[in-house]
Amino acid sequence: MASYRGKHRPTTSSTARSIAKVAVAGVIVGAPLAMAAGTANAQSVNWDAVAACESGGNWSINTGNGYYGGLQFLPSTWTSHGGSGMPHQASREEQIRVAENVLKTQGIGAWPVCGPKGLGGAPAPVKAKPAPVQQAPQQAAPAPRQSAPVQQAPAPVTVALPTSNPNGDYEIKAGDSLSKIAEELKVEGGWAKLHELNKEFIPNADLILPGHKIATK
Repeated sequence: MASYRGKHRPTTSSTARSIAKVAVAGVIVGAPLAMAAGTANAQSVNWDAVAACESGGNWSINTGNGYYGGLQFLPSTWTSHGGSGMPHQASREEQIRVAENVLKTQGIGAWPVCGPKGLGGAPAPVKAKPAPVQQAPQQAAPAPRQSAPVQQAPAPVTVALPTSNPNGDYEIKAGDSLSKIAEELKVEGGWAKLHELNKEFIPNADLILPGHKIATK
């Protein structure tokens, strides 16, 4: 209302005479106008929103421009609608009470620009969305440790040792082998024949011991 002088000035005598001249016409159109005014008056107004637009929400503002308080009342409008003292010296609640009276007589148009901003009542509070709960990362269960395979000791190799043939006719010397002996003695059938003749005493043909006797015939 700060920039809309004349919106809340009392009705002059000339205005009263003009109203008298159109009294008959007023009877015809009065009903729809009354319905419109009633609709406007029934509207819920968010006065904090109007004040934020009119005065930046400063309910005690006095800039010296002739309008006072959070809703920028003219002093004449203030007093004619039940206000006492000066608007900017009244509490927020008192200014809203007087504004409701102005709304009943002049409608929301008393605040042409800022009034519509307050229509519809207080805005519904916006529910803040709760912050997403961050779940602690689940640690994977540790893989079961595989026990090291138990290394079994190798089974002892049993080596059948040769023995001396008591009926032998040849004494083994160091460096001898059945092949060498068969070759020297020209044994028919070679080392295999010697092994066959002494198999009870020489389990392994590759293992013979010096000093033992073997049969060659």
